[in-house]
Amino acid sequence: MAVVELICFIGICISFCLNIVAFSSDHWLKSFESGARFTSIGLWQACFNKFRHWFDYDGRFYYGCYWIWSPEFKRLRDWLLPSWFQAVQAFATLSFIAIMVSCILMIAYYLCLKVRSAYQTLMSTAIVTLVSAVFMGIAVIIFGVRGDDRDWMPRPEFNYFSWSFGLAVVASIFAFVSGFILLFEALALRRNTDEEKTNFPKAPRPN
Repeated sequence: MAVVELICFIGICISFCLNIVAFSSDHWLKSFESGARFTSIGLWQACFNKFRHWFDYDGRFYYGCYWIWSPEFKRLRDWLLPSWFQAVQAFATLSFIAIMVSCILMIAYYLCLKVRSAYQTLMSTAIVTLVSAVFMGIAVIIFGVRGDDRDWMPRPEFNYFSWSFGLAVVASIFAFVSGFILLFEALALRRNTDEEKTNFPKAPRPN
């Protein structure tokens, strides 16, 4: 494996690790207010502290962290999961799947595949990595625009984008850079292969 390809492989692995943490953690949005009713939220978990919402006509108080799709949030689901947040979840999930596929392709290229399939593997990995970067980029843009919406989490003036959101941004950047470099590397490999075929001396035809 060439040095450039190895650097791209490391970048893809870093993006994958950051993607896992951002995808599974609950600190995309967090409150810094002392004694806040809303504590933090991630893609799949929300945390509250003696929180009560008018959607819950029983007046229930919510303490601690809950899975977003848990039965406890059934009455709050229309408020907790607006369409834009579901889009963030969908794009982040697609990004996670894509970057995982990229890692598998690079490992297969490094360990198993023959040289003759190097171009196809590198090109496929570059495209899938860029797709992952685009999907995560869309997810963080949507969340960045709508995350402090006054119709969503309470007291948005005390809420801020926390480290899980930051890791998602960095994961997207690593995927973009690695994908573009790998794309150029695949094109260079294809060009060199074509030149070798063109310059390869042909055997003289027998008389």
